[in-house]
Amino acid sequence: MRKAHSAIAIALVMLLVTSATAACDAVPQVLHPGSRVWIIPVQNMSGRPAILAVAEDQSPIGDLVGTAQPGVIPAGPTIDVTFTVPSDRQGWAIFVNPSPNVGPLITAMDVPPVATGRLPLVISVDQQGNPSVQVPNEPGWFGN
Repeated sequence: MRKAHSAIAIALVMLLVTSATAACDAVPQVLHPGSRVWIIPVQNMSGRPAILAVAEDQSPIGDLVGTAQPGVIPAGPTIDVTFTVPSDRQGWAIFVNPSPNVGPLITAMDVPPVATGRLPLVISVDQQGNPSVQVPNEPGWFGN
């Protein structure tokens, strides 16, 4: 029974994120003053679309506070995604395939505060749909 509830919860989260992402594509966003734009390639090696969102850093995912364009990556390709993220250094994160078991992938504190444009990161989604991020081994990135 617990597995059934988990599957339902995951499906609902994915539906909500997909709906919110679709709405973001259709309605102009009012972004936070000083928002930054990041470009990160996303490689989707899974057999299903990958869902991307910039949201409050809550479990499993908070309210949307930025954008990911495109917000859905089809199965197979690597696509450059343009993320618009808040300028503040806490309280938000980038989520990939959010669910009760999968939290934020990149938090506000993982990237230097001056980072903008194309970042030296690659987001990957493996064959099972699990996200990961390749990061540089330089000061200021992911705790370095």
